[in-house]
Amino acid sequence: MLNRQTYLVSNQKVLDKILQEFTAATDLPTILVDTQGNALTSSHGFTPFCQLMRQNEATQKLCQNCDVAGGHLALNNKRATPYLCHAGLVDFSYPIKLDDQVIAYIICGQAKVKDGAELQPITEQKNTLSTNAALKSAYTALPFVNLDKVKAAAKLLQMIINNYLTDIVDQTLTVGPFSSVPKSVQQGVASANDEVWATNNQAAQTANIDFKIQPAAAQTVIDHPQKAEIKKAIVYINSHLNETITLNAVAKHVFLSSYYLSKLFKKEMNINFVDYVNRKKIDRAIILLQDATWSIDSIAHNLGFSQTSYFSKTFKKTTELSPSQYRKQIQKNNE
Repeated sequence: MLNRQTYLVSNQKVLDKILQEFTAATDLPTILVDTQGNALTSSHGFTPFCQLMRQNEATQKLCQNCDVAGGHLALNNKRATPYLCHAGLVDFSYPIKLDDQVIAYIICGQAKVKDGAELQPITEQKNTLSTNAALKSAYTALPFVNLDKVKAAAKLLQMIINNYLTDIVDQTLTVGPFSSVPKSVQQGVASANDEVWATNNQAAQTANIDFKIQPAAAQTVIDHPQKAEIKKAIVYINSHLNETITLNAVAKHVFLSSYYLSKLFKKEMNINFVDYVNRKKIDRAIILLQDATWSIDSIAHNLGFSQTSYFSKTFKKTTELSPSQYRKQIQKNNE
């Protein structure tokens, strides 16, 4: 079992990058907090009002209590649920789990809405504005946000976690960017041209990178396996991507023989065990490569590859670009 603190530190840059991009895309502030409401990552896009609230010891505690209560609400509802914070702003939260234990919450929102009558306060609302001129001024300056936008952002956050952050969330979810296969292939068409592959590769669209999956390696991966053992195996894989993951270790975890797990995994997922693990590792590598502070050697090490050369070979087999070529393409597109 991974140590909670080690796991969070190991994944901090990945989480920080995701939250930064989510804020840039939605204009809604984000932060990752622990189960007591303490910040674990940078605060992205925080409004002046919320910055002031969290700088004051008394009101900071109110914010932390709301963050924790919002996380509990998401757990109870099994979805990111908008709510009113103690100051009357709309937030939503989503939990991060490790070994079926909540270790952190993603908090997003800080939205002032006109049409929030349907939402219930997550905690008792405090009138802190009447006695603090700076807070009152900062609150008044907040722009109004449409509640439908906040609800859509909550759904988007949940989709991102459920489809792209499976390496840091303890859930049985879909494979992620490299499992996106053109409809023509799903229907059994044997070939597809390069434009179709690039268009249907979500990671390429996100980073504006022209790379492709080799058609020979493409498979329609089953999103939701039926067997409990395979669900448990996927949770284990997604929670240990920064380690060397062996078939024997996973088989032991799910109480099956290696031979039977291999056969069952291929039958349930329509992809063999090793290819699935490598796809998940490459999905995560693509995120890390967009952060220039990560060297290719450190990315390989973080993903459990004993040799950088093998990591590069695996990356190129999947994307037809080496990690360094991929990074150069990112830098070129950002110029």
